Amino acid sequence: MEFEIKQLKPKDEKRWADFVMENSRTTFYHQTGWKNVVQETYSHEPYYLFAEDEVGNVAGIFPLFYMNNLIFGRRLVSVPFAPYGGACAVDDYVEKALIDEAIDIGDNLGVDYCEFRNFKTNSHGNVTCTRNFSTFHLDISEGHKNVWNKMNRNVRNRIRKGIKSNLKYEMETDLKEISKFYDIYSWSMKRLGTPVHDQEFFRSILKQFPDNAFTSSANLDGLPIASFYLLKFKDVLITAWGAALSEFFRYSPNDFMYWNCVEYASENNLLWVDFGRSLANSGNQIFKTRWGCTELPLSYSYYPPSMILRPPHDEYRKYAKVWSRLPLSVTAKIGPNIRRDIP
Repeated sequence: MEFEIKQLKPKDEKRWADFVMENSRTTFYHQTGWKNVVQETYSHEPYYLFAEDEVGNVAGIFPLFYMNNLIFGRRLVSVPFAPYGGACAVDDYVEKALIDEAIDIGDNLGVDYCEFRNFKTNSHGNVTCTRNFSTFHLDISEGHKNVWNKMNRNVRNRIRKGIKSNLKYEMETDLKEISKFYDIYSWSMKRLGTPVHDQEFFRSILKQFPDNAFTSSANLDGLPIASFYLLKFKDVLITAWGAALSEFFRYSPNDFMYWNCVEYASENNLLWVDFGRSLANSGNQIFKTRWGCTELPLSYSYYPPSMILRPPHDEYRKYAKVWSRLPLSVTAKIGPNIRRDIP
């Protein structure tokens, strides 16, 4: 097959969108709306490559962002602030050509490294791969009652605990409700020692995907104690961000929230719930496995081959304790300026 690699222009976006919806390996984060979110919120420069065949059809896509920071260096990432991205093409030959083009762009930009976040292991000879992360998919194709019957007994008990504690579940699509999620998210990230995204980042997602992005919360006597930021893509509900107030952990709000996500997805004819990315051998990994999720290892590829990043858990652990002790007013103010450069 003859093809030419081009950079995306506004006139090509409809064809790009059609490819995203038709190809089985594309994800929520391959949509051009994600380009708009990252570019508008954090001003990172996009390089969206696509392969066009001899009759004008899109044969492959590769979304990339150039990130340049004095402290963190220069990187080309596919894609930042998301668990997966990478090149998707009709065959391995087109995919390799897209990766070669991305590496050339990285070399021309003088980047320290390129990072491509993929579902499948990349066999390209010029990159090395790590599998420090996995995402977890729960099959709900046979309905949420079937999920309940197959679930670990301890998980069922924790869900019941939330229900008996009179937790109430709410879903919102209004931009005004973002602040409810963001308040809980900010507290939780401070406790974990992690800089927060700018609130405008979450507002921008909802603006770009008004029919496929929303927040949900667990309320105790009218007080929000846990909140999730959810995304829909094809037949999957993605629990993209979630947080709960630690003083209310005794009510099992996270299990309660995940179960309501399962019910919602089942009732809306979705087939999977993506429980989100977790670091290998972490507590989150164990939590999600107990729900009966299928673990899907993520393959992150790096160029040059000598560049293999350590997991963020190792890289940032020494700063986490210091960050967690800072006042919320400080972390909320300076956190987004740091987070914008941590892909």
